[in-house]
Amino acid sequence: MTTIDTVAVEGSPPAWGVTGIKGFIESALARVERGGAVLPDTFRVSFCPWGERNAAAGQLSEIADVFEPQLRLVHFTSCGRPFLIAILSGPDADERQRRAMKHLPWSEHYRGRREASKVTLNFIGESEDVDVGPAESLATRSLRQLFETGEVDEL
Repeated sequence: MTTIDTVAVEGSPPAWGVTGIKGFIESALARVERGGAVLPDTFRVSFCPWGERNAAAGQLSEIADVFEPQLRLVHFTSCGRPFLIAILSGPDADERQRRAMKHLPWSEHYRGRREASKVTLNFIGESEDVDVGPAESLATRSLRQLFETGEVDEL
């Protein structure tokens, strides 16, 4: 196992992305290998805040077959914010990442290349708000309406 010392980012990732967090990418990719997986020479990688991933729960069934369990993890930023990190490899990685981009809100996506201890990430796109549910499910409702529908039980 070769330690990842350097991560270079090419392109223009979003200002809100994880590539701006010092040491996050190196730490996450090193953790993949400490877990027993081998980071491929070429790969795709997607980063999504865990809370946003949870918000898209209804949409995730559409991409259940996208991720490779041994190359998927939840990794925390230095301030404790969890991120889903999905590394995709193989001949269908491009297509699987395109599917993930449609369903993971506030996510960022890269093409990766590993050369010994250096990883280069080439920014390919971001997804902000995706359609995570019918508009009526996000409507404001009164506490009385919640009791009447049974969504909240009286104490």
